Amino acid sequence: MAEQSERTPTVVVHDLSITYKVLGGDRRGTPEDKEGAGPLRRLLRKEGTERIREVHAVKGVSFVARHGESIGVVGHNGSGKSTLLRAVAGLIPPSKGRLWVSGEPALLGVNAVLINKLSGKRNIYVGGQALGLSKAEIDAKFDDIVEFSGIGDAVYLPMSTYSSGMGARLRFAISTAATPDVLMIDEALATGDAAFRQRSAKRIAEIRRAAGTVFLVSHSNSTVRQICDRVLWMNRGRLIMDGPTEEVMQAYEATLPKKPKPAKKVPVAESEVPGTRRWSGENRIQIARSAGRETWEPGVEGCFVVSVNAVATARMVTPIAARAGWPILWMNANGLPPSSLAELDRLAPRRVVVVSGEREAPSDLDHQIGQVVSTTGEHLESRDLGGTAADLLEAFPPADTSVIYVTRAANAPRETVLSLVAARQERAHVAIGGSRVDARLLETLSRLAPERLALAGHPEEWPASVVEALQQSTGAELSYLTDPGPMALAAGLWGDVAPGGRVIVSAPNVVELLTATTVSAVTGTPVVVTDATLPRVVIESLRSLQPSEIVVCGLVSALPPTVRAELGELVSRPAV
Repeated sequence: MAEQSERTPTVVVHDLSITYKVLGGDRRGTPEDKEGAGPLRRLLRKEGTERIREVHAVKGVSFVARHGESIGVVGHNGSGKSTLLRAVAGLIPPSKGRLWVSGEPALLGVNAVLINKLSGKRNIYVGGQALGLSKAEIDAKFDDIVEFSGIGDAVYLPMSTYSSGMGARLRFAISTAATPDVLMIDEALATGDAAFRQRSAKRIAEIRRAAGTVFLVSHSNSTVRQICDRVLWMNRGRLIMDGPTEEVMQAYEATLPKKPKPAKKVPVAESEVPGTRRWSGENRIQIARSAGRETWEPGVEGCFVVSVNAVATARMVTPIAARAGWPILWMNANGLPPSSLAELDRLAPRRVVVVSGEREAPSDLDHQIGQVVSTTGEHLESRDLGGTAADLLEAFPPADTSVIYVTRAANAPRETVLSLVAARQERAHVAIGGSRVDARLLETLSRLAPERLALAGHPEEWPASVVEALQQSTGAELSYLTDPGPMALAAGLWGDVAPGGRVIVSAPNVVELLTATTVSAVTGTPVVVTDATLPRVVIESLRSLQPSEIVVCGLVSALPPTVRAELGELVSRPAV
C-alpha cells in the first residue's frame, strides 16, 4: 500500500506554456523617452501600442510529480523557476497546455506579501484559515508555530515591526503547519541561521513522510542536494533535464562559471610584546588546544565534547566543566577535528561526556573517540535545549543552588559572559529556547528550589509564557540582568583577587571565552573580556589587577597586534 501511495501522482504538467504581455517592447530608450514621453504616457495618449511585447516565461514544460517526492527546481535567474511554481499554485493561468494538482497546494516564498498592519498572532490565524485549518486547529498549533519561528513575544506586535528574517521564519512556520499535499518553497530556506535551516529541513522531511510532495526553488546547490531526491533544471523557460538529484546537479553545475580561487590569506605579522603572549592557533579550536596543553596534564578524570555551533549548550556546559576541573573539547559538523583528536589522545580521560544540545552528534563520533581512547562516549542527547538543560542539571547538580542564571538561546556577549560569572560563583547556567519551557526542566528547577533566578536582559525581551512558567514552578524571585555591559560584568568579578600574577584577556567569542573560563577555574587566573577597542573599564580592571603577565586568548583578527601592544603597556614590571 505504501509503495502504491508513493506512486500516486500529485502534480501533472503537460506542455505548459506561460506568456506575459509587457509594456515597452523596445528595451533601449528613444529620444522622445528621454524628453519625458515614457511608455505609460504614450499608452495614456493611445500612442505606441506596438511597443507591447510578449515574454515567454515557460515554454512547453511537461512532468509528473508523485507523493513522497522532494523536487528541486534549479536554473539561472530568469529561467522560469518561480513562474512555474506560481502556476502550480494556481496563481498564474496557463497560456497553453494543461496542469492538474491533487489537493490544496501551498506556496511559500520570502517575497510573499504580508499583512503588515496586523500582528503576527493575527497573521497566524489568517494564514492558518487560508490553509483550511479551523480555529480550534490553529489554537492547538499556535504555540508550536511561534516556537518554530523563534520570534517570541514579537508575535503580538505588528508585522511591520519585524525584520525580513523574522517575517520569513513566521511565514514558513505558518505555511507548513497544515502539512499541505503539495508544498512549494521559493528560496525560503535561505532565510535564518543554520539552526533554523536545519529545523526547516526536518519539517520538510516530516511532510514527505506524511505522503506529501515538496518543490524547492533554490540557488543553494547544497540545500537542493540535502533535501531533494529529484531535480528539474530550467533554462530560458524550457525544461532542460529531469532526473535524480546528483545526475542533474552535475550536469547543471558544469554550465556554471568557474569561481575564481580565493587568494591565500597572508598571516598578520605580530611582534613579541614583553610581558604578553598569545595562545596560538589558526582557528579557535586550535587556540583551545593551545590553552589546554598548558593547563591539564594527561590522565584527567573526564572531559566534555561540545559542538562549536551549539553555543547555548556550550554556555551551560562551561560552569559544570569549571566546577569539575574538566576541559572542553570542541567538535564541528564532521566530529572532532585533528587538533581536538590530538588533545583527546594526550589527555587520555577516564570519561568522555558528549553533549549534543541543539545539534545532533555526527554518526561516527564514537568511532572517532574509540580510535584514541579506551573509553566510550557518554551521550546527553536531548533533542531540545530545555531537555539538555534538565539533563545537565540532573547529571551535574551545583552545590550552590541559591541563584541560577537563565539566558535565551540566542548568542550574545552578555549570555556568554554569564557562563564566566556562573563558573566564578560555582553556580548553574541554563538556556531556554522559544516561548515555552521544557516540562522536565521546570521539574528539575523546582526540585533544586533556587531562591533567585537571574534572567539575562530586560523584562520585555522575555516571553511572558516563559516568565510565568519559571515563577510558578520554582516560586523563586526573578531578577533581570540589564547592567553592566558584558565587559564590565567580567571586569567586576575579580575585586577579591590579589594584585600580580597572570591575567587572561579573552575575546568575547564563544570558544575563546568559554575556553578561558575553564582554564580560569582550574588555575585561579582572572579573565578580562575585551574587543579590539580596549574600553576604559577593561583598562581600569587590568590596572587594578597589576598583571605580571597577560595571555591573549583570541584570534589575531579578533584581538589584533595593536591591542596586544596596548596590553603590554599595562603589564607591571619589577623595579630594576
